[in-house]
Amino acid sequence: MNLNRSALLASVSIGIMSISLAFATPQQAVAQLKGNATQVLNILSNANGKNDSQVRVQAENYAIPYFDFTRMTALAVGAPWRDATPTQQQALVSEFKTLLIRTYSGTMLKFKNAKATVYDNPVVAKDGREVTIRVDVTAPNSKPVRMDYSTYQSGKTYRIFNVAVEGASLVTVYRNQFNQTINQKGIDGLIADLHAKNGK
Repeated sequence: MNLNRSALLASVSIGIMSISLAFATPQQAVAQLKGNATQVLNILSNANGKNDSQVRVQAENYAIPYFDFTRMTALAVGAPWRDATPTQQQALVSEFKTLLIRTYSGTMLKFKNAKATVYDNPVVAKDGREVTIRVDVTAPNSKPVRMDYSTYQSGKTYRIFNVAVEGASLVTVYRNQFNQTINQKGIDGLIADLHAKNGK
Protein backbone atom coordinates (compact mmCIF):
# COMPACT_ATOMS: atom_id res chain seq x y z
CA MET A 1 0.00 0.00 0.00
CA ASN A 2 1.31 3.48 -0.84
CA LEU A 3 2.56 5.15 2.33
CA ASN A 4 0.78 8.41 1.56
CA ARG A 5 -2.51 6.59 1.02
CA SER A 6 -1.95 4.61 4.18
CA ALA A 7 -1.28 7.77 6.16
CA LEU A 8 -4.32 9.44 4.63
CA LEU A 9 -6.65 6.59 5.47
CA ALA A 10 -5.10 6.03 8.86
CA SER A 11 -5.71 9.66 9.69
CA VAL A 12 -9.43 9.06 9.35
CA SER A 13 -9.13 6.42 12.02
CA ILE A 14 -8.25 8.96 14.66
CA GLY A 15 -11.57 10.64 14.04
CA ILE A 16 -13.61 7.48 13.68
CA MET A 17 -12.12 5.38 16.46
CA SER A 18 -12.28 7.37 19.70
CA ILE A 19 -13.23 5.16 22.61
CA SER A 20 -14.62 6.52 25.86
CA LEU A 21 -14.17 5.16 29.36
CA ALA A 22 -16.02 2.45 31.25
CA PHE A 23 -16.02 -0.48 28.84
CA ALA A 24 -16.77 -3.77 30.56
CA THR A 25 -17.11 -6.12 27.57
CA PRO A 26 -16.11 -6.17 23.89
CA GLN A 27 -19.75 -5.72 22.87
CA GLN A 28 -19.98 -2.60 24.99
CA ALA A 29 -16.82 -1.38 23.26
CA VAL A 30 -18.53 -1.88 19.89
CA ALA A 31 -21.66 -0.08 21.04
CA GLN A 32 -19.63 2.83 22.35
CA LEU A 33 -17.67 3.01 19.11
CA LYS A 34 -20.87 3.31 17.11
CA GLY A 35 -21.91 6.29 19.20
CA ASN A 36 -18.49 7.88 19.01
CA ALA A 37 -18.28 7.43 15.24
CA THR A 38 -21.59 9.23 14.91
CA GLN A 39 -20.46 12.01 17.19
CA VAL A 40 -17.15 12.72 15.47
CA LEU A 41 -18.79 12.71 12.04
CA ASN A 42 -21.37 15.14 13.39
CA ILE A 43 -18.54 17.39 14.55
CA LEU A 44 -16.99 17.29 11.08
CA SER A 45 -20.31 18.04 9.42
CA ASN A 46 -20.32 21.47 11.07
CA ALA A 47 -17.37 22.59 8.93
CA ASN A 48 -18.44 25.28 6.47
CA GLY A 49 -15.13 26.50 5.06
CA LYS A 50 -14.90 29.41 7.49
CA ASN A 51 -14.68 27.44 10.73
CA ASP A 52 -12.67 24.47 9.50
CA SER A 53 -9.77 25.06 11.89
CA GLN A 54 -12.06 25.23 14.89
CA VAL A 55 -13.93 22.10 13.86
CA ARG A 56 -10.67 20.28 13.21
CA VAL A 57 -9.36 21.08 16.69
CA GLN A 58 -12.65 20.05 18.26
CA ALA A 59 -12.56 16.68 16.55
CA GLU A 60 -8.89 16.19 17.45
CA ASN A 61 -9.50 16.98 21.10
CA TYR A 62 -12.37 14.52 21.17
CA ALA A 63 -10.44 11.64 19.61
CA ILE A 64 -6.76 11.87 20.49
CA PRO A 65 -6.81 11.10 24.24
CA TYR A 66 -7.97 7.55 23.59
CA PHE A 67 -4.92 6.45 21.58
CA ASP A 68 -1.82 4.93 23.15
CA PHE A 69 0.81 6.82 21.18
CA THR A 70 3.66 5.36 23.22
CA ARG A 71 2.70 1.79 22.36
CA MET A 72 2.01 2.74 18.75
CA THR A 73 5.45 4.35 18.47
CA ALA A 74 7.19 1.36 20.07
CA LEU A 75 5.48 -1.00 17.62
CA ALA A 76 6.26 1.25 14.67
CA VAL A 77 9.95 1.52 15.59
CA GLY A 78 10.21 -2.20 16.34
CA ALA A 79 13.30 -3.84 17.84
CA PRO A 80 15.43 -0.63 17.83
CA TRP A 81 12.98 0.84 20.36
CA ARG A 82 14.62 -1.24 23.09
CA ASP A 83 18.02 0.25 22.25
CA ALA A 84 16.79 3.84 22.42
CA THR A 85 17.44 5.86 25.55
CA PRO A 86 14.45 7.16 27.56
CA THR A 87 15.11 10.61 26.11
CA GLN A 88 15.14 9.23 22.57
CA GLN A 89 11.96 7.24 23.22
CA GLN A 90 10.22 10.35 24.50
CA ALA A 91 11.31 12.30 21.43
CA LEU A 92 10.15 9.52 19.10
CA VAL A 93 6.72 9.41 20.72
CA SER A 94 6.38 13.18 20.51
CA GLU A 95 7.38 13.35 16.85
CA PHE A 96 5.32 10.32 15.76
CA LYS A 97 2.27 11.62 17.59
CA THR A 98 2.66 14.98 15.88
CA LEU A 99 3.05 13.29 12.49
CA LEU A 100 -0.17 11.31 12.94
CA ILE A 101 -2.12 14.27 14.31
CA ARG A 102 -1.01 16.61 11.54
CA THR A 103 -1.86 14.04 8.89
CA TYR A 104 -5.24 13.67 10.53
CA SER A 105 -5.75 17.42 10.81
CA GLY A 106 -4.96 17.96 7.15
CA THR A 107 -7.27 15.29 5.78
CA MET A 108 -10.13 14.64 8.18
CA LEU A 109 -12.37 17.35 6.80
CA LYS A 110 -12.34 15.60 3.43
CA PHE A 111 -14.26 12.77 5.10
CA LYS A 112 -16.88 14.87 6.86
CA ASN A 113 -19.65 13.30 4.78
CA ALA A 114 -18.39 9.75 5.23
CA LYS A 115 -20.41 6.99 6.85
CA ALA A 116 -18.97 4.48 9.30
CA THR A 117 -20.36 0.96 9.57
CA VAL A 118 -19.18 -0.66 12.80
CA TYR A 119 -19.52 -4.44 12.86
CA ASP A 120 -20.84 -6.36 15.84
CA ASN A 121 -18.37 -9.25 15.61
CA PRO A 122 -15.11 -8.04 17.17
CA VAL A 123 -12.11 -10.34 17.31
CA VAL A 124 -11.27 -11.01 20.94
CA ALA A 125 -7.81 -12.11 22.10
CA LYS A 126 -5.90 -12.57 25.35
CA ASP A 127 -9.02 -13.38 27.38
CA GLY A 128 -10.73 -10.21 26.27
CA ARG A 129 -7.86 -7.88 27.06
CA GLU A 130 -7.37 -7.18 23.35
CA VAL A 131 -10.25 -6.52 20.98
CA THR A 132 -10.10 -5.77 17.25
CA ILE A 133 -13.12 -3.89 15.94
CA ARG A 134 -13.96 -3.83 12.24
CA VAL A 135 -15.28 -0.70 10.56
CA ASP A 136 -16.12 0.16 6.97
CA VAL A 137 -15.71 3.85 6.14
CA THR A 138 -17.52 5.00 3.01
CA ALA A 139 -17.03 8.45 1.54
CA PRO A 140 -19.48 9.75 -1.09
CA ASN A 141 -18.94 8.15 -4.51
CA SER A 142 -16.28 5.84 -3.09
CA LYS A 143 -16.00 2.19 -2.24
CA PRO A 144 -15.94 1.25 1.47
CA VAL A 145 -12.53 1.17 3.13
CA ARG A 146 -12.08 -1.57 5.72
CA MET A 147 -10.36 -0.49 8.92
CA ASP A 148 -9.49 -2.84 11.77
CA TYR A 149 -8.80 -1.17 15.10
CA SER A 150 -6.64 -3.10 17.56
CA THR A 151 -7.33 -2.11 21.13
CA TYR A 152 -6.21 -3.39 24.50
CA GLN A 153 -8.00 -3.39 27.81
CA SER A 154 -6.63 -1.04 30.44
CA GLY A 155 -8.91 -1.26 33.42
CA LYS A 156 -12.34 -0.59 31.99
CA THR A 157 -10.93 1.23 28.98
CA TYR A 158 -9.94 -0.07 25.56
CA ARG A 159 -7.16 2.01 24.00
CA ILE A 160 -6.04 1.87 20.37
CA PHE A 161 -2.53 0.63 19.65
CA ASN A 162 -2.76 -0.19 15.94
CA VAL A 163 -4.93 0.33 12.88
CA ALA A 164 -5.01 -1.80 9.74
CA VAL A 165 -6.28 -0.22 6.52
CA GLU A 166 -7.43 -2.77 3.96
CA GLY A 167 -5.31 -5.33 5.78
CA ALA A 168 -2.18 -3.16 5.87
CA SER A 169 -1.05 -2.51 9.43
CA LEU A 170 -0.26 1.13 10.14
CA VAL A 171 2.60 0.30 12.50
CA THR A 172 4.04 -2.20 10.01
CA VAL A 173 3.97 0.34 7.17
CA TYR A 174 5.80 2.86 9.31
CA ARG A 175 8.17 0.22 10.75
CA ASN A 176 9.48 -0.59 7.29
CA GLN A 177 10.20 3.07 6.65
CA PHE A 178 11.57 3.76 10.14
CA ASN A 179 13.92 0.77 10.11
CA GLN A 180 15.41 1.87 6.82
CA THR A 181 16.10 5.30 8.28
CA ILE A 182 17.51 3.83 11.51
CA ASN A 183 19.84 1.55 9.56
CA GLN A 184 21.17 4.55 7.64
CA LYS A 185 21.13 7.29 10.25
CA GLY A 186 20.46 5.73 13.66
CA ILE A 187 17.75 6.61 16.18
CA ASP A 188 18.73 10.28 16.27
CA GLY A 189 18.53 10.34 12.48
CA LEU A 190 14.94 9.06 12.60
CA ILE A 191 14.05 11.67 15.21
CA ALA A 192 15.58 14.38 13.02
CA ASP A 193 13.69 13.14 9.94
CA LEU A 194 10.38 13.09 11.79
CA HIS A 195 11.15 16.53 13.19
CA ALA A 196 11.73 17.82 9.66
CA LYS A 197 8.54 16.27 8.33
CA ASN A 198 6.60 17.90 11.13
CA GLY A 199 7.93 21.25 10.00
CA LYS A 200 9.56 22.15 13.28
